[in-house]
Amino acid sequence: MSHATGESVVADVGCIRDELASRIDIVTAGAVARIRAEVPFYATDDIVSDRLLAATVRDNLLFIIDSLTAPTFDTAPAEITGRTRAELGVPLASVMHAYRIGVHRIWEEVMVIADERPELSRQALLSAAQHMWQAQDVYVDAMAAAHRDRTTEQVLDDAAERAVLAEYLLQGRIPSDQSLWEIATLLRLPTTGPYLAVAAATEIGRHPLPGIADRLRALDAYSAWRLLPDQLIGIVHAPTAEIRAAVIDLLRRVAVGRVGVSAPFAELRDTPQGLNFARRELIGPGAGVSVFDGSVLGTAAIAAPETTVDLARGVLRELYRLPDDDREPLQETFRAWVAHDGNVKDAAAELYVHPNTVRHRLRRVEQLTGRSVNSPRELAELCLAFEVDARIGVGRTRDSPIDPVR
Repeated sequence: MSHATGESVVADVGCIRDELASRIDIVTAGAVARIRAEVPFYATDDIVSDRLLAATVRDNLLFIIDSLTAPTFDTAPAEITGRTRAELGVPLASVMHAYRIGVHRIWEEVMVIADERPELSRQALLSAAQHMWQAQDVYVDAMAAAHRDRTTEQVLDDAAERAVLAEYLLQGRIPSDQSLWEIATLLRLPTTGPYLAVAAATEIGRHPLPGIADRLRALDAYSAWRLLPDQLIGIVHAPTAEIRAAVIDLLRRVAVGRVGVSAPFAELRDTPQGLNFARRELIGPGAGVSVFDGSVLGTAAIAAPETTVDLARGVLRELYRLPDDDREPLQETFRAWVAHDGNVKDAAAELYVHPNTVRHRLRRVEQLTGRSVNSPRELAELCLAFEVDARIGVGRTRDSPIDPVR
């Protein structure tokens, strides 16, 4: 190995470049074989074929070889590699591992050339090494940036597509060329229930359920969501009572505003109805999570609010005219009495009052509404009216407009 002047160093580096270029097919084949053997993702040709891998490795190696004498680096091949591998789903770590194998294979060939050509100067070998490792840094940076950019684009594209599909499913607007089950598959939702529909009120600048999809996934509950201007709506696969309880508990912990949840439903085609029930639960006062119980009475109360609101106002008109302090104990007592199947003593125990107090309040409800709790038909009207009041909130205050009896 000789010492040389600047001009001879340039000439020797050019010689190394030409020798490497003449051996590109051999070096490429060796690098491909090593990549298949050492990088688990490339162990088979299921995703990246031999032809594609060999072509990419060859281009990348030529980039390194040309960099030995090139005044500037052309990073276009690196960017193409990064984007195409991201599109194929190849992890960035695997791409970088494969690239390092290729660079090391070139360096090994440089050492072979140095042994075969002892006239090459030490300065030339050092210069070649410097350019090679510098090119590697530039290449890796460009490739990694392109890979990350394309991965981000794919994530955003996938999220946007999932959000649109989720809205189709939740609102029952299924495209003619897709079925419910195809959409569920695209959303990665199981095609058999039960499911829960969720609606969360939004606040400006705050996500109503931060990180909800990932948090639910940790509970083994798959979900799909769509953020609308005024609500976040979603469907959650909750196949067991335990998972449903865990989902409700999670919603209570992460919610920043009011959240409505439907009763469980078994079929995907019932998703729009489930969402309707979840949205109705948003109407009540305060924050927190309100779960629709799926009862016949509750369903009747919110299924046709245009009608049931008028009914409730007609039945409870005089009750709504009372001051809050007078009205609220009557409402509370009637609901407790109904919840305990008409048992006065149990209702009194829940309310911490004497049974006679419960009886007195029930009589006042009868007087104000003109309906008897002993008449099945009139009791049914009272139960429905109070259910509408609880779920829709009609006439909660004295200032609420009260329609006249029709």
